[in-house]
Amino acid sequence: MAASHSFTLVLPKTEEARLRRFFVDKGFEQREAAHAFWQVRGPGCVATFYQSGKLLIQGPEADLWRGLLGDETPDARPFHAALALHPKPLPAVWLGTDETGKGDYFGPLVVAGVAVRREDLEVLAELGVADSKTLSDDRIGELVTGLRALLRHEELVIMPAKYNALYAKFGNLNRLLAWAHGKVIENLLERGPADWVLVDKFMEPEPFRRGLGERGRAAALTLRTKAEADPAVAAASILARAAFVRSLGGLSKRFGVRLHPGAGAPTLAAGRAFIEAHGAQALGEVAKLHFATTQQLGGGA
Repeated sequence: MAASHSFTLVLPKTEEARLRRFFVDKGFEQREAAHAFWQVRGPGCVATFYQSGKLLIQGPEADLWRGLLGDETPDARPFHAALALHPKPLPAVWLGTDETGKGDYFGPLVVAGVAVRREDLEVLAELGVADSKTLSDDRIGELVTGLRALLRHEELVIMPAKYNALYAKFGNLNRLLAWAHGKVIENLLERGPADWVLVDKFMEPEPFRRGLGERGRAAALTLRTKAEADPAVAAASILARAAFVRSLGGLSKRFGVRLHPGAGAPTLAAGRAFIEAHGAQALGEVAKLHFATTQQLGGGA
């Protein structure tokens, strides 16, 4: 049985008639309720508009119906705070990109991007899309299939050997990241248009834009800190994290050593076990060699 949800919205009492019509037009059955203008019951949801001005929405589908209430009740819409930061006119389709793995000694650097249409928002809210850092890896694994089926997406997985070669070429992590985000953005735009591009900020916009391809340079672009609040960047962060976990697991299986994420004590222990099994010269196959962890392991730069 689906989990039940409950939401309370404080609205002007003048909204009573409009919202009643909204639910009745959707096939809800109207009833009387104590201290309320009305109560309506429909598929997976009961809504009660109290005379105090509070609208109570309850039931397994309450979050969906909350999101369908319309522009006159913006606080009821999913991702309303993030959507309020969108440029005007509002983009019908926008891209979001995010990366993971840049702080992990073992495993790849992954950059992912998605294209979100405004009609996708209700489904993303129903799925529970949020910044991947707030979700367990198991939950992320559950979301990936749905996101890939719903959204135009792109994932760039840079395995350690390739990462080390690129880092030597660029000489700077931010320049490498800009190149990777740029490839994801360009590939997404090649497959379809978008009105706007939002990137979780890691450098200033102008040098980032200069590294983009022709399509990317022509697009409206914003780099913003904490951009994972936006559903597009949040979905991209989920795809990136899932690809990182999958790739790190593959490396662990291939080399017979459990390679830990992060860069702390478990990582050092895994590094020592890896060197004992395969030698320090093989670290570049599984690790980002410019990390200080390499020196701590005695593996050289």
